[in-house]
Amino acid sequence: MSVVISILIMILILSVLVVVHEWGHFIVARIFKIKVNEFSIFMGPKLFQRKMKKTGMLFSIRALPFGGFCALEGEVENADGENANGENADGECAEGEDAEGREKKAPDPKDGNFFTKPWYIRALVLVAGVTMNYILALLIVSIIFAFNGYDTRKVSNVGEDAPMTIAGLEIGDEVLQYNGQNITTPVDYSLYAYVSEPPKTTFTVRKKDGTKLKYGFEKDIQVKANDGDDKEENPGTINTEVKVYSLTGRKFKTRTELGTLTSFWDNNKALTITLDYASGEATEFYYGVKDGVKGLYVTTWDDHSVPESGKTEMRTGLSESMTDEEYVDAFIEYYNSGAQFSKYGFSYTYAERGGFFKILGNSVLYVHSLIKSVFLSIWFLITGKLGLGALSGPIGITGIVNSVVTVQAPAASKFFALAEMTALISANLAVVNLLPLPGLDGGKLLFIVIELLRGGKKVSPKVENILSLIFFGLLILLAIIVAGNDILRLIKGTPLG
Repeated sequence: MSVVISILIMILILSVLVVVHEWGHFIVARIFKIKVNEFSIFMGPKLFQRKMKKTGMLFSIRALPFGGFCALEGEVENADGENANGENADGECAEGEDAEGREKKAPDPKDGNFFTKPWYIRALVLVAGVTMNYILALLIVSIIFAFNGYDTRKVSNVGEDAPMTIAGLEIGDEVLQYNGQNITTPVDYSLYAYVSEPPKTTFTVRKKDGTKLKYGFEKDIQVKANDGDDKEENPGTINTEVKVYSLTGRKFKTRTELGTLTSFWDNNKALTITLDYASGEATEFYYGVKDGVKGLYVTTWDDHSVPESGKTEMRTGLSESMTDEEYVDAFIEYYNSGAQFSKYGFSYTYAERGGFFKILGNSVLYVHSLIKSVFLSIWFLITGKLGLGALSGPIGITGIVNSVVTVQAPAASKFFALAEMTALISANLAVVNLLPLPGLDGGKLLFIVIELLRGGKKVSPKVENILSLIFFGLLILLAIIVAGNDILRLIKGTPLG
């Protein structure tokens, strides 16, 4: 039952986004008195239709619950190269007479035909669709931020057993850059860190007092997998060393060592993390069993050469929902993949609240980050930093929706999670439609640019149609590949998205 509900929600989300997109084309077309032949919600056979007396537009609802369209007069030319007015591809009147034997006249830009409108009006109509997707994403994010607050670049938590503790990062500090890349919102950092985790990493931070600092990290991770028969119980070992330093002075050229974090993960049984500070102080975190009791043990000492002067204690109350033993088991299991060793130990859950302009300003920043993440993801796909497996289609979206629907959480949390996903998809739709590919709005804008470069001579409709068909076929092929990846992940039980 949950799968059926998830499919319906996915269809509703995608349909709303497409209809809003087409509505943008409709609004601007009507502003410039372009005739709209039909505005349809959904596709396929008609279930309902009504013709507007004033404009002559046909409003319809169709049987297949996917998307919709806005059909403009003259937007699609005839196969012989003429549009509905008999105008040829170069914007000139075709030779001869029309079907009624009357002499053909030069096209009138005021006749309601999209094809005869000036280039800037056609461009505005094309851009209107993606603009509406942007506005919708901004509206959704603003509503979420109004209810839940908004995340900023301010750090909300720093792990006690993490490299950032050695660096001295504190709650309330702002992380401005990651490896020289500007961070506007936490979305930026999530994408940069996901794609690139080099051995040497830098963070530029603004402290709470306004001071700007730069921290550097050098990581060395050694993984030894166990290929024996007992590899499921004893996967292997992971040794990690992270050198932490600060960069100060002119152009941050002066390096000062702050300390070193070392960690050892042993066969899914125990985890030891040691923080050695340059000052001589040290702290050891041991997740495992001591004296037959499983928990987190912490040892601290002032001089690493005299460890016996330290104090050992068992940390209790690790989690409100799990016992200490369950928490440690889950924590150690999380290190199974070794992924956690590449993290730095801070998080952005610093939800702030503000008035209307604060909400709007942070919503603009957030949507800007969403759009930037789409462009960067496309670039990472082109350069090979991301594979096609990182893409998700309708099947993948349905899987994500289903995970939200079935999770044990308050209804309000599920609603906001789905709303945020809708905003992300809306931003994706805006960016993808702006790509300069024939068949998309960006492709049509590209033909307008070519028209201007040719001194006002339009691209042949036959050429445009052929290119659109070719790229449409390639998009269909890509969609099939993405769907195949989604299905394989479902079969393997891998999380979608």
